[in-house]
Amino acid sequence: MDIQSIELGMLFLILFTAPVAYAVMGKSRRKKTSLKNIKEKAAVHQINLKEIDLFSDAFIGVDEQHEQLVYGHLESLDKKMHILNFKNYSIELLEKRKKDKSIEQIALVFKSPKDTHQLDLYIEEEDTEISAVQQLELARKWQAKLS
Repeated sequence: MDIQSIELGMLFLILFTAPVAYAVMGKSRRKKTSLKNIKEKAAVHQINLKEIDLFSDAFIGVDEQHEQLVYGHLESLDKKMHILNFKNYSIELLEKRKKDKSIEQIALVFKSPKDTHQLDLYIEEEDTEISAVQQLELARKWQAKLS
């Protein structure tokens, strides 16, 4: 009876942990594939991305040697990738808060005399899987890096 209990316990352990392990490995594989696709797409424009961050369904990367910033959304990567010479832009951190001080929106705003671009890192209604505090730290990191 003891051996059967152990075998049954092991079977349940495998049945309940296998889907979690599969999901973790799948997420890691998707991240590697996304990074590869971003680097390949940037290489077409002679941009060598040294640092890339993925968040939610978006990405941001930089080629410091050529002073190029690349950002966009993973779902529209084949159609559009924004490329900016970040030395020609001032970078501002947009942080909107509600009356109760909770974060509603976090974005990086790239301004030049000619145009303005905005990369949303967090929008409360859309980003339920990511932390606003983590995204705020990510935005501060990129603002410091590009300023």
